[in-house]
Amino acid sequence: MDERILMAIVAVLAVFVIASIAIGIINISKINTILDYSEEGDLVSNLEKYYNGVIDIQKKLKLSQEGTMSERISACEAKINMSLSKMAIVNFDAFDGVHGNQSFALAVLNQYNDGFVITSLYGNTSSNSYVRIVREGKSETMLLDEEKQAISKAMSGNING
Repeated sequence: MDERILMAIVAVLAVFVIASIAIGIINISKINTILDYSEEGDLVSNLEKYYNGVIDIQKKLKLSQEGTMSERISACEAKINMSLSKMAIVNFDAFDGVHGNQSFALAVLNQYNDGFVITSLYGNTSSNSYVRIVREGKSETMLLDEEKQAISKAMSGNING
């Protein structure tokens, strides 16, 4: 064999030996660091404790998230049910001699059929507006037929027909 080839092989082997020693030192350092955190050098026992702690935290977090999500969903449902989401309008002629259906009754209700009716009565010489409170689809105040119609349409979800 040529001396140059032999020197190259020795050089490569030397690099491998130095790299192996360096990797060994690094690994020993890591192992010693891990063992420093273990009680009495019992690494397996400490890893089990750590793993069980992580599992406990995951369970608590999951329960907390489910509880929080359930509370948030309940709060959203309550807000949605209270929101004024059902509406209907009925146009009509309030007085003889007045045409064009310029008077109206507008019912605005939530999911519990609570809300109000706004009524505007248009006449040749005047225009009057009224608001009537609605609870469970009914009012303590006497209602016009058109106001009753608007409430009925709103409760059925039929906005204009």
